[in-house]
Amino acid sequence: MSLLPRSSLEHWGVLRAIVEEGSFAAAAERLNRSQSSVSYAVARLHEAVGVELLSIQGRRAALTEAGAMLLAEVTPLLDDLMRVERLGKRLEKGGAVAVRLLVDTLFSRRRLFAALSAFSVRCPDAEVHLTETVRWTIEDTHADAYDVGVLVAAPGQRRVDIISHVDLIAVAHAQHPLHALPSGLRQAALARFPCVEVRGLEANGGDVSPQGRIWRMNTMDSAIDAVRNGLCFGWLPLDAIREDLERGTLRSLPIGIGQMRPVLHGLCMAREDLHGEHPAAILGRLLREGDVAGNLPGST
Repeated sequence: MSLLPRSSLEHWGVLRAIVEEGSFAAAAERLNRSQSSVSYAVARLHEAVGVELLSIQGRRAALTEAGAMLLAEVTPLLDDLMRVERLGKRLEKGGAVAVRLLVDTLFSRRRLFAALSAFSVRCPDAEVHLTETVRWTIEDTHADAYDVGVLVAAPGQRRVDIISHVDLIAVAHAQHPLHALPSGLRQAALARFPCVEVRGLEANGGDVSPQGRIWRMNTMDSAIDAVRNGLCFGWLPLDAIREDLERGTLRSLPIGIGQMRPVLHGLCMAREDLHGEHPAAILGRLLREGDVAGNLPGST
């Protein structure tokens, strides 16, 4: 037996094109080849494997049972080789094969993963290295730390594309003592009870807030659970606790001015060369073009 295969992946690729296009002529046009070269590739495959791979049904070419089985075996090899070639082209153009993405923990997960799903289709060979941040601002984040960022932006900040508006609402458990106090709660009343605050590890110093006791959590899920269990009150994202409010597990606090706190998210690209068909630029556009309406006040 020969130590080298008599068929090539190129021949199998021609066979797949014939099946997908339905005829030798259509496959030749798609591959920009002559019809005779397409026929030659099929003939070489027949010689190599020893069985008929195609049957002609009218004007269409269809796989035989053996042809379907053998092409199914080779298809993963064809796809892997094409992926490697696409990767080589991207490396030749200097394109990144991994996109470093920083996303604030308050940014809509539905919108984030919709963008990532679309990105996986547009750039199947690129990797995404996702890091969640806790209230990092654009000014506080060094450009070397990311390629694409969805970070907290100040109102009116220049040269920042605002893509998201998240409302934080002051809430406490339905049985929390704050609900028994008169409406129009003032800071003095709030300061008597622990308030939950979401901050990253860099904020875990020993400072004491002049506005009362602070329980710091480094994830939004932990902060929400602390409020659900009656340990604290706090300003939580409306979309994340909407069902709790509808069930009555959590109730909004009658603070008046200051009951709602808006958080704006800005899309920022770390470098000016991340544009066009660069994977980072594509991901940035998908994040920007997401369902902004789903992040506006009062949306469901």
